[in-house]
Amino acid sequence: MSTDFLEIRPRFKKLSPENREVLQNRLNDFLSQPNEQLFGSMINNHATINIPVEQQHFWSPQLGLSFEDHENGTIIRGLYGPKPVVWLMFMFLYFFLGFVVLVVLIVAISRQNLGLSTYILWVVPFLLGGILTLWFSGKAGKKIGHNQIYQIHDQIKPLILKDAVDYEDW
Repeated sequence: MSTDFLEIRPRFKKLSPENREVLQNRLNDFLSQPNEQLFGSMINNHATINIPVEQQHFWSPQLGLSFEDHENGTIIRGLYGPKPVVWLMFMFLYFFLGFVVLVVLIVAISRQNLGLSTYILWVVPFLLGGILTLWFSGKAGKKIGHNQIYQIHDQIKPLILKDAVDYEDW
């Protein structure tokens, strides 16, 4: 089964024959010029690339790039995902619902060991439904931001990924 179906934050890992400084300077020059399709920043070996504010919506993606020196050039890691605030909200809700499921199960097991009713277990399907709803809304958000992922990738690919090949280190 492909993990792409389960993946909410697409990522890539490429090996470019070019030097890290050359790639970073090229990207920094691109980001410093006025651009109607992208903007971003670069700090040390990490870059964040966004869609312009007037085109952004709740599900708008951003691209995080990191550059690592390698004996054959530079390893470029990319991660597409929602803004950090959106990602944090989703992770908080996942962990909160998971924690509540755990507490409910502990209470139900305790009540059963005491010979009491375990009616509290009726809450578990609703909590699991909430987790499933979060997952489906994340997938829907990825679909809504899909065109903007391509908007970012189409600008970045000729800039720093033109000679890069897929890289697997395991």
